[in-house]
Amino acid sequence: MRNLVLKLVVFATIFNLYSASAQEGFNLIVVGDSQPQTKRQLEELEREIIPQIGEIVKEYKASSNLPVAILLTGDVVWDTTKFLPRVKRAFESLGVPLYAVIGNHDHNPKKRNNQRRAEQEYIDTFGPRNQAFMLGSTLFLTFDNIEFHPIAYSEGVDAEQLVWLSEQMENTPQDRRVAVCMHALATSPKDASVKPYAKPIRDIIGERELHFITGHHHNHGTYEIAPNIIEHNVAQVNGNLWYAPICSDGTPRGVFCIEERDGEWTWHHRQLGKRADEVLKVWREGLVKDHKEYVVVGAIGWDDKWSVEWYENGESRGAMEQIEIVDPDYIYYVEHEANYKKKYMERLRKSAHPHKHYYRCKRTLSGSEIRIVATDRFGRRYESVVR
Repeated sequence: MRNLVLKLVVFATIFNLYSASAQEGFNLIVVGDSQPQTKRQLEELEREIIPQIGEIVKEYKASSNLPVAILLTGDVVWDTTKFLPRVKRAFESLGVPLYAVIGNHDHNPKKRNNQRRAEQEYIDTFGPRNQAFMLGSTLFLTFDNIEFHPIAYSEGVDAEQLVWLSEQMENTPQDRRVAVCMHALATSPKDASVKPYAKPIRDIIGERELHFITGHHHNHGTYEIAPNIIEHNVAQVNGNLWYAPICSDGTPRGVFCIEERDGEWTWHHRQLGKRADEVLKVWREGLVKDHKEYVVVGAIGWDDKWSVEWYENGESRGAMEQIEIVDPDYIYYVEHEANYKKKYMERLRKSAHPHKHYYRCKRTLSGSEIRIVATDRFGRRYESVVR
């Protein structure tokens, strides 16, 4: 009898979700790892980051009547679970629906011996770890993929959550797009292969279009797993753990925006305090180590479906040469501007790794005008001129 009641509840939930979803689309602002550890960081989140996200909310509301919502990808705080209610209030002050998933740092570290007790403060603040909601024509599902242990944590999804997912899928049409939201990545960034714990999720969802939305890695990444499966790994909103204004991959402080129009998704990384089309970072000759003879450009929010070409004095020179480097702005900040205790400086330096979203070109004419044109997977063009 209990199973019958549960299935009726699930069916009613799905029916209500789909009945309420006759919308032309949505605007979702995804916030990666807000993670305040100290009162100063919490106040900076409230004073600087929340108002800048609020400006994006206002833009969306002014440009369309489509729903706007915010999703937090976990590590809402940094072991300071007492901050959870205050962080929630800060985001709720923006006046749009707020959703969240639990991260490893949202567990109370003083209760490591009992996972349920360790995550209770998060649940008291944000509700059950598994939630389903509709935006536009997409079904969103939240998961807890952090298994907390007395000494550390691991990534995984327990059997209870897989049963819940199976029940959700029983009444989900095959042509319904599904977005699985959780903290740790579902894929390995090196080869975009699905991690073992995420394979049952993929198998239960079946042939439906599937998007994983995750955080945890603190860098931006878009990973295509299969033609109908993709992961959006969202960069940290506060830069590198509050100690640098940009992430270690060069992604500036910002959010990940997913927009659905007439059933189709587009997405982009949106810098805080900047226009949506400000996505190119350009360094003139002499500014990038080992590439001093070249103009170098970095593409914010890049994935391997982008193309970058250049023009010299109006004449096409073709595709720019792709290179793999550590972000020059990040290195400059760490070496010349950051001033923290030794352990924090070591952490900043250790997180610097080469990334692929950089390109270079070399002038053929002295003093020529260089125009760089980047085109993303959706055909949107971004330009920058170097004289």
